[in-house]
Amino acid sequence: MRVGIPRALLYYWYGPAWKTLLTETGHVPVVSAPTNKAIMNRGLKAAVDEICLPVKVFIGHILSLQENCDAVLVPRLTSIARKEYICPKFMGLPDMVRRVLKGTPVLTWKNEGNFLPKLSALPREFFAYRSRREVKRAFKKAEEVYNAYTALLYRGYLPQEAEEVLAGIREEKTRRTKDAVIGIVGHPYCIYDSFVNIGLLQFLHEEGRRVMTPEMVTEEQISSALKGLPKPLYWTMGKKILGAARVFRQAGAGGLIHVAAFACGPEALIGELVKRESKDWKIPFLQLYLDEHSGEAGLHTRLEAFLDLTGGKEHVGCI
Repeated sequence: MRVGIPRALLYYWYGPAWKTLLTETGHVPVVSAPTNKAIMNRGLKAAVDEICLPVKVFIGHILSLQENCDAVLVPRLTSIARKEYICPKFMGLPDMVRRVLKGTPVLTWKNEGNFLPKLSALPREFFAYRSRREVKRAFKKAEEVYNAYTALLYRGYLPQEAEEVLAGIREEKTRRTKDAVIGIVGHPYCIYDSFVNIGLLQFLHEEGRRVMTPEMVTEEQISSALKGLPKPLYWTMGKKILGAARVFRQAGAGGLIHVAAFACGPEALIGELVKRESKDWKIPFLQLYLDEHSGEAGLHTRLEAFLDLTGGKEHVGCI
């Protein structure tokens, strides 16, 4: 069975593992194309106005897969870390998708505390071509791929580059650096979807700036950086954003950019915390909110002004 995987939202964290799980259980994973204007417009037309841009883009990816797939994979993600949660919209994604697809099967599962569910939570389609023992082995293989993928992200590879290394398309090389850097914090689908953020990473690269992202920080570093908070942060991605911002500052980043989706509730609080701490640290800070009306000219003008504040000198430090 051909199963579609939308290249959106947490695909940038779990895409390779999901593809492996489908392949090892006898299915053919089909990943949607990178976000483009047509995909975004389809999502904007089909989705309700109240949801954020990344979810609208996700709906567009789902619709782009409908014609070429027998089903689509949309996990119902509740918690990917113990005693932590992610955005409530992720919990409702399967229901949103069923509303717009009307007929195409939606393969889903509910997970708590890990990105993969318990074996008993898998839909029956995963057992159509494999025995229970073989599905267990598929789980193990998916976890191995996930660990290898996240290790590459930690070393400085962007998601697409890491996937190419795992597939043998790109040669693995050392990527981490001690050069001057700009720290970028935000949800992975805001940082790595170049159409949504209007080429943010490419612009910084062309300006000769190296970047650090939250995926280049370990969970241990984040936990250490967040010691002393009045109460623990229970939003997983918010915790990663604030912790990474603190690690970047300690590593000597020349500036900090917070990129977020407009109308994201959890992000509004975390963004304010990062903004206030950046002011206390006296580090150049830029806050970018993205929606369907964001324009390249305005964004690049703000980035140029921000880079002028950071200066061209190198800042020593490497996480």
